[in-house]
Amino acid sequence: MIKEPRREDEDKNTWNALASVFFVCVLVLALLVIRNVRGSFPSSISLFDFVLITLAAFRITRLVVYDKITRFFREWFVAKRVEEMDGQRVVVLMPLRGGVRGTIHDLLGCPWCIGIWSALAVFFCYFVFPWAWFIIAVLAAAGLSSFIQITANMIGWAAEGFKKDVSAAPGGQNGSIG
Repeated sequence: MIKEPRREDEDKNTWNALASVFFVCVLVLALLVIRNVRGSFPSSISLFDFVLITLAAFRITRLVVYDKITRFFREWFVAKRVEEMDGQRVVVLMPLRGGVRGTIHDLLGCPWCIGIWSALAVFFCYFVFPWAWFIIAVLAAAGLSSFIQITANMIGWAAEGFKKDVSAAPGGQNGSIG
């Protein structure tokens, strides 16, 4: 009997399953540490603190997945090749497809995945380190300002689109017809 070579998707499925098991282990470990530090499992937090934690996790997620400042870290999980294009040297980044580094590359590009890890980290720090509240508040303020900036950009892009639509309509800029 001839065995077919292992498909790339099966390799990714294996690594994704292992990453999920790893997350559950980290979650359980975090819960045990929180219980040991506090003497019991937390049963509630204020709405204000929950909003702060949410905004802090949002900001960390954007930082890891999208921001330029963490690009160096994301690039640890890609293949790099230098090519000559139009007389210039260009670095071409190619996602890794298999193995643990490929799985981490996929994770770092997924805001939903990083969001879960970020939320776990922020909640853990909130319940274990009293000094973390200040850092969480700073991250929350940065998260809110990021959200406001994203919203302002979307409104601006929509307004520019409306201007183009009006300019292209019969009658031009003033919107009058014929």
